Amino acid sequence: MKILHVIASPHLGGAERMCLWLAREQSSRGHEAAVLTFRPGDAQTEIERAGLHVFLPDLAGVNMEDRYAVRRAAAEALTKTTASFRPDVIHSHVPVTHLVCSRTLNRRWVATVHGSWKQFAYSPDTVRQPLLKPYLMLRHAVGDAWTLRNAARVAVPAQRTKALLERVGVSARKIRVIHNGLPPAAEIMERAAARAKMGIAPDAIALGGLGYFAPVKGFDLLVRAFATLTERHPTLQLLIAGGDVLGHCATRGMLEQLIARLGVAERVRLLGPLDPAAGFLASLDLFVVSSRSEGLPLALIQAMQHGLPSVVSSEGGSGEAARDGIESLVFPSGRIDRLAAALERLIVDKQLREAMGSAAAARASTYLTLQRCAEDYEQFYSEALGT
Repeated sequence: MKILHVIASPHLGGAERMCLWLAREQSSRGHEAAVLTFRPGDAQTEIERAGLHVFLPDLAGVNMEDRYAVRRAAAEALTKTTASFRPDVIHSHVPVTHLVCSRTLNRRWVATVHGSWKQFAYSPDTVRQPLLKPYLMLRHAVGDAWTLRNAARVAVPAQRTKALLERVGVSARKIRVIHNGLPPAAEIMERAAARAKMGIAPDAIALGGLGYFAPVKGFDLLVRAFATLTERHPTLQLLIAGGDVLGHCATRGMLEQLIARLGVAERVRLLGPLDPAAGFLASLDLFVVSSRSEGLPLALIQAMQHGLPSVVSSEGGSGEAARDGIESLVFPSGRIDRLAAALERLIVDKQLREAMGSAAAARASTYLTLQRCAEDYEQFYSEALGT
């Protein structure tokens, strides 16, 4: 099967990483997978490094600040690439690629909606302009309904994402839930070495979150919940890694102010972009997904590969990957009191932490795998080609 994946960002976010890993696994399974990306950048470099062919639009003379001009160039590239590569399946991964495919192709294609229209209410732009929230949600909800109407099939990483698409009129019959999966973890750093690298005392209880510093990740909720626990648990530490979103530093600034105001500056660290396998996850006792909106975060699966129990938001597919009471404790999104209670339950119960951590590692190695994910997508493609 010849598969053409379509991405837009030059940067490696979650959707781009999932696309890269999926295309690489498909190639190893005997398919011919290639990627069309709208802009050159880190994503292109990593995809080529994986041995995959990358198609790029002709951007000579194009004003890169003019998104409409970039989309026109991308649409021309999609038309040319479809004619020359002749893919059996065209697979788009983010809203702007769904838009270009819906406007350009005279054939059906498949789409993956990695997040949901709800997440755009918590973009970096809304930090200083909260009145943008309803507008951005409405725009992307209508956009999903409009651009996905001609897609043969739509994959989503969570039942919650499926329900949100159904709410805006996307037919339930064309939506399939395919949980994300990752390649096997690289060699995991020994805990003592990881703690020494991260500067964490051997007897400390370390909580961690991982993701871009954006309002959607709910790190402010995590900090507030953490602050209510520090007096009762003097060895508690919190590490949040990920860095700013494409130069947007307003969220980091607000987090720093919140940490100072709550008096926990000596117990909370905000870290830049980190390789999760390079000691960060191995140094933790507990992983936290505090998001206000989510798809199925790859960072959670990586934490599970490291044998970490988790406390996760009810938004998105975190509770489908790390199931409530088995690999995680799930709290209602936005409820700081319930988040704090779930954290404290695992902080005080080492036996429960260890049991959930063992269950998490087993689920990551048997179900949340890239091989299973690729197999699900093969069936998904076959369904689409049969329509």
